[in-house]
Amino acid sequence: MRLEFLGTRGSTPISGQGYAMFGGSTACVRVISGKEEIYLDAGTGIVSARPEKDTNISVLFSHMHLDHIEGLPFFSALGQKGRGIRLYGKRREGASVADILDSIFTPPFWPVGLSDYPADITVSDLPRTLTIGNVKITHMESDHPGGSTIYRLDEGNSSFVYATDFEHGKHTKDLIEFSKGASLIAYDGQYDEDEYDDYRGFGHSTASVGKDIAWRAGAKKVCIIHHSPAHNDEALLKMERAAGIHFVRCGESTTV
Repeated sequence: MRLEFLGTRGSTPISGQGYAMFGGSTACVRVISGKEEIYLDAGTGIVSARPEKDTNISVLFSHMHLDHIEGLPFFSALGQKGRGIRLYGKRREGASVADILDSIFTPPFWPVGLSDYPADITVSDLPRTLTIGNVKITHMESDHPGGSTIYRLDEGNSSFVYATDFEHGKHTKDLIEFSKGASLIAYDGQYDEDEYDDYRGFGHSTASVGKDIAWRAGAKKVCIIHHSPAHNDEALLKMERAAGIHFVRCGESTTV
């Protein structure tokens, strides 16, 4: 699987000279496996995606907070006539993903509905297990206000865990078990150690916790995503050095 981190920022997009390295686009990871393109979340990072012509496209939402869906109306593949696009996510607050998207893709919030786009779009509740091409997808529940989904993608001997919008504590042991032997864990590190006490209950974590979870899970690598908009490049580089693990730059690619 080839991964492209199109959006690594959390909470809100941000711009400015001090954000050039880590970028200002919100959550989106593109996973490419053969003829399949799987997008994890559709924050503003998905706006820069340029899908290949002959691939199948699936979008998996962790949850429906704005920073994880706000790029979807501008996803170029939606404008491609006949392009098959499958959207998946869990029911939240008693509403399906289709219900939530229909409430947003409508005036006065947006001038057109999903059905008005040229692409052939299907929206489905997330099944217990899902196979897309050669990729087996499993998931677990996170600890985040309103709920969120953590995904694991397995293909052959490679595996990728997408663990954004996760607060350690209640489900830490579950995440360790879920991530056993993963090739790479992308972990929510929105706060530094000094900040975290002021933001308990906000549904985010720290890089040091991510490092510990990866070690206990026997994962090969861990990286930090969902950077706070309050942290510019200088601050993130300082946090990266202190944690001793990699903080993902926007636009970065890797293979697992």
